[in-house]
Amino acid sequence: MLPLQFSKCPQTAPPASSANARLLQLTVALLVLAIPAITGAQTPGTADIATDSQQALPQSSQPQSTETAYELPALAPLLEQLAAPEFSQRQQAVTQLRQFADSVDGLQQLGSALAANPAPEIARRILEVLEYHFSVTDFSTPQISATADILEQAATSARWDIAEAARQILDRLWTTRVNVAVAELVRMKAPLRPKDPRLLWRESGTDAVPAFGFNPDSDSILRIFIDEFWPQSPRAFELLQRLAGMGRYGRVSIYSIQGNNLTDEQLATIKAIFGDTRVQARGRVCLGILQEPFFGEGTGVLIGNVEKDSSADKAGLEGGDVITKMNDEPVQDFDDLVTRLKQCRVGEEIRLEVIRSQQRLRLQRMLNPAPLPPEQPPAGPAKREVTVKLQGWYLPDPPEN
Repeated sequence: MLPLQFSKCPQTAPPASSANARLLQLTVALLVLAIPAITGAQTPGTADIATDSQQALPQSSQPQSTETAYELPALAPLLEQLAAPEFSQRQQAVTQLRQFADSVDGLQQLGSALAANPAPEIARRILEVLEYHFSVTDFSTPQISATADILEQAATSARWDIAEAARQILDRLWTTRVNVAVAELVRMKAPLRPKDPRLLWRESGTDAVPAFGFNPDSDSILRIFIDEFWPQSPRAFELLQRLAGMGRYGRVSIYSIQGNNLTDEQLATIKAIFGDTRVQARGRVCLGILQEPFFGEGTGVLIGNVEKDSSADKAGLEGGDVITKMNDEPVQDFDDLVTRLKQCRVGEEIRLEVIRSQQRLRLQRMLNPAPLPPEQPPAGPAKREVTVKLQGWYLPDPPEN
């Protein structure tokens, strides 16, 4: 494919003195190179946000603009200058090219130039500017959302070199990709948590895989609730697919809640991206427990962890309890419990028969060579009935003033 042809810059007559010309050229180069320092400090990037526990959430639900108020130079001559034989001219062009990343309009111009099948050197330089901007800009700005869109579109380019380079950028900066997508989904009122993507990286590193029995209250796991209130725009589904990096490390749980408007094709696409085990079909109510493998005789569900402020927590259920009956009917296993909860509505009360399991203490005695105190009988009754008022999967957002 032929590279995009740009118009030539008008040529001016050379100055009378070659020494003066060289001095003038050096002065201009120094002024151009000083532009980044003059225009202000960079906005904190993803790495800074992830480690700063004191960083506060943006107050506005809309992206906050940080555009610099100055007129952009013409783009076509700058792109042509990238192929100049003189190193100093190429560097001047690259420096000025970075100004385009400071505004949405400038970024759109870069995106259009990249989509116009430019020469390989020009495409490489544009992608370098986009990668630098993507790595240092705050995730809540409209500029970084525009940058993300350009890179996502470039990753599907028919040009192999452009598509491969864009995919590599998105892979290297996958946490930024997640931050930007989550922030926009939150602005669209998509049900998920945590709503501040910076919380995803505070408890553990970006490449940490949660161990079995992780804390259900941890914000290291992105939880997405696709229910009847999930945004119906194609944009929301597109942003959901950009969270693939979380599935790579097992740090996302997607709940396909009864009554949602996903098509079978969309659900199959989500499962293909994140894996069947990360996408779970659930009813409208959430009990708020994590099961633990049950090695005892008989049937039931052994509770491993209870989520704070959940239906189970408020009813007094604890890790180590075994649910044996629901509304006087035996519970065979976890799948049986989930199936029966799908028939319930938010606010409904159910009765659970619970016994206290000694499995954890027995396992600890088997695995720990150190002597342990004698096994004590349960403090409460061996069997008890608990009334649980069922809640939904998340608390609704407070109404806007």
